[in-house]
Amino acid sequence: MKWIKYLFGIIIALNAAQVQLNFKNLDIADFVKMVAKITHKNILLTQNVHGKVNFISVKPIDEKEVYKVLLDILKSKGYTIVEEQGFLKVIRNADAIKDAPPLAGKSGIDQIETDIITLNNIPVASAFKQVSYLLSRYGRIVINTEKNILIITDYADNLKIIKEILRKLDKQNRIIMQTIKFKHTDITRVFPKIKEIASAMYDVKIYKYKIVTNESTNSIIIVAPKRIAYALSTMIRDFDIKPKPLTQMTEVVTLKNSDATNIQKILAQIIKVKYKKDTPSITADSETNSLIVLATPEQLETIKTIIAALDVPKQQVYVKARILEISNSKALQVGTKLGLLAGSANSSGLYTMSANLGGPAIAIDTAGLNLDIPTIREGLALGATLDLLETYGAAKKLSEPSILCINNTPSTIYVGKTVSVLTGKTTSNATSVSYSRQNIGLTLKIKPRIDSDNKVALNIKAIVEDILKSETPDNTLPTTSKRDVETTTIVKNGQSVIIGGLVKDNTESHITKVPLLGDIPILGHLFQHKSKNGDRTTLAIVLTPYIIKKSGDLDKLRLTLAKLNELEKKFITDYLKKVGTK
Repeated sequence: MKWIKYLFGIIIALNAAQVQLNFKNLDIADFVKMVAKITHKNILLTQNVHGKVNFISVKPIDEKEVYKVLLDILKSKGYTIVEEQGFLKVIRNADAIKDAPPLAGKSGIDQIETDIITLNNIPVASAFKQVSYLLSRYGRIVINTEKNILIITDYADNLKIIKEILRKLDKQNRIIMQTIKFKHTDITRVFPKIKEIASAMYDVKIYKYKIVTNESTNSIIIVAPKRIAYALSTMIRDFDIKPKPLTQMTEVVTLKNSDATNIQKILAQIIKVKYKKDTPSITADSETNSLIVLATPEQLETIKTIIAALDVPKQQVYVKARILEISNSKALQVGTKLGLLAGSANSSGLYTMSANLGGPAIAIDTAGLNLDIPTIREGLALGATLDLLETYGAAKKLSEPSILCINNTPSTIYVGKTVSVLTGKTTSNATSVSYSRQNIGLTLKIKPRIDSDNKVALNIKAIVEDILKSETPDNTLPTTSKRDVETTTIVKNGQSVIIGGLVKDNTESHITKVPLLGDIPILGHLFQHKSKNGDRTTLAIVLTPYIIKKSGDLDKLRLTLAKLNELEKKFITDYLKKVGTK
């Protein structure tokens, strides 16, 4: 045999079933044949495994160790041995993983195996991160989060190590239960603080534990992993102390208008500065929106006074918006036709036109509205002006949203649509186009702040987006525009303000021709007349804030605004009759 040329000596100890190997530059294929003869195993070599090996032993080794030497050599070359129908087969490691390796302990040889490991105390995702580095190059781990099991495929030695590590990790996180009985302290008084400290020590999203009370036995029960349970029990026992001689009281203050957590943070800062000794304790209960105050009678009265000053009803602001697109030329025509000056579409023009329209002309009694808004007549005049422009086709109402805002809290209004915009086009053998989805419209961000004297400060940010006509010859790649206006203004309750706008130039082409003659090819141009009409449109955003002092005032305001809308229509009808225009 070929491998005999490289064999320096094989001495078989017959009584001990051991061999002594010494060889140099021996082909791996020949070594496979030699191991098959020594171990009396049938080994099928279907692939050409290249390489030579050297081995020198100073003492005889067992037949099993000879087989392990073969496995290590094949592993270094990317191969392994699997058992198949009574004989052994040399295959690639990658094929062994895919070839349904046997379950651990079901094979009679040392080969790639699969094991199913069930974890009871730690999530499989966390366990995977802690043992994945131990896998061999061809090892695999599959996670089943539903049943909290790991399916691991790897060499038997690796599987053994991984299983042992997982066993210890799972044992360390074993859930236990501890009961701590208080002798000196009422658990209902300290339990909120205990929960607060426990959550600071161990995040319940990461660590699986629970703390509950048994008021009948004045005990606290901890259900947690062993390590966490001992740490929490040490902390909890520190709360079971004899009360101080100083008399303290406990009172639960339920808040009506404010968030208990926010008020608790404010009070904590005040207490930190005001009380250096015998510090009172304040705990927020978010479920009942209450504050649990533990303090002396004197401290308790001071804290309750502060809470009463902070827990006041929150005022609201109802913001009504009108979004219109106004034609400058048509607005000017309306102003000229009705004898009103400044009939342009910009803000100054609209205000002037409203003043001219609603000054001496408005004759409607607004006292019956039962609304304390000093600017009601001015608002009625502006609303009538906009309705008048819309009646004559000079204005187009795009939207009329409204939003109820809490004082000093930002709110957002979005009016628009999401469109598909062609972003690219390629042509080779076939035409390929790509689109992107874009929001096109108006975004209004409003933050109201109610000031004194019945005024509202509005922090306004308006973003106007639009699609313009494409500058490309084939009109396939449209151009989008964006206008961003940010301002702060102070207006009276019920007073309207007109903010930024988007100005667009519109050009329309018209062709007039002599019937029949204008349709003659080429010569027909002599009987045609082309004209272009240009116009400029302005996007006007009209905002009107109304102060809502009480929740019941909102329904009254909505009814009043409905009456105001009817008055605007009636005023337009009466005014048009007055000027003799239908």
